[in-house]
Amino acid sequence: MAGIMARRILRILPELRSTSLLQAKNVQHHLPLCWNSHAVLEQITAPRTSISQPSLHTKDHLGLWYKIEPEVLKQLYSLGGIPRKYAVQCTTFNETCLMVREPAVTVIDLIKRSNLSLPPNKFMLSSKWRRDVKEVVPSTSVPGRFDHPLQAALWLQHFRSQNSELLKTLQLETSMTYTWTRRESTEAGSPLMALVEQGVNRARYASDCIMALTTEIKKYATDGRCKVAVVVDGINTFYCPNSFYRREDRTKNGVVVGAIDGLANDAGRRESHLPRYLLRRKGWEKLDPFIPIPVSNYNELEMESVINYYVDRHWLQTVNGASAEGRKELVALSGYNPMTLMQVCNAI
Repeated sequence: MAGIMARRILRILPELRSTSLLQAKNVQHHLPLCWNSHAVLEQITAPRTSISQPSLHTKDHLGLWYKIEPEVLKQLYSLGGIPRKYAVQCTTFNETCLMVREPAVTVIDLIKRSNLSLPPNKFMLSSKWRRDVKEVVPSTSVPGRFDHPLQAALWLQHFRSQNSELLKTLQLETSMTYTWTRRESTEAGSPLMALVEQGVNRARYASDCIMALTTEIKKYATDGRCKVAVVVDGINTFYCPNSFYRREDRTKNGVVVGAIDGLANDAGRRESHLPRYLLRRKGWEKLDPFIPIPVSNYNELEMESVINYYVDRHWLQTVNGASAEGRKELVALSGYNPMTLMQVCNAI
């Protein structure tokens, strides 16, 4: 769940005018139940907020649900980024909603108060919860290194979907000429999107395009032309024994938000969920100093909110499931763990 929380931080968007909250309502409503057509199920409405901008959420919104609008969902996650099982559930619910939780509110507040004239602050989310690469080939530009061209091309597609309009506004250009082959090059003064298109159309060079793109963006951020948020799910991958990531970063006008994920480690090093264990000594020392943001299991308020949301979306449809005793059973089966609760409540 730390990964979902990190992706939520991505949405630091302009302020909304509305600050009103949609309060929960409890009314009696008769619903047909397959096991007892005479049973009465209380109509429970999930506690929601109309404020869909994460940058405007405060502790007053904890435990409330907000909707990711379809156009924002398309821009940020049209090519993936939401766990598959959760995406299927959202399709069933006919909406994509997230609960406002304290770790996200804390990180957003700290980002707002960060001094962007200094090297970037690093916020590391961790919980008790990656995907192996699909293709590895020798690097075309750095001997002894290896590239992941298919995933690099997919990353560039994500970047294009999420940032194309912003890059048009900023009008950032390449500061040098990048030569790919004798016949192919991206000339100095080209829009940065030209690097993206090159990597998407020619996956062989996608990794080098990412390096060129990030180098240019870091330069513009340091010069004050833009602000950058680096959000990484499974940041401990960089510090596995077969990774060569060891760069010191003195970029300004940026922040780093990472999720430490046990599944990002190799299969032989997943016994503990603790950040020090997952990052290893080198990762811990390289990221230091960073601000740890633990993502805990649900508390009582959040647990009630999730169950109410499941009832509201007719995911839990029986009187027993929504009753006080049913809620206690769900608590016992899930141990307040978000992923386990979702699995317990999965359709048969």
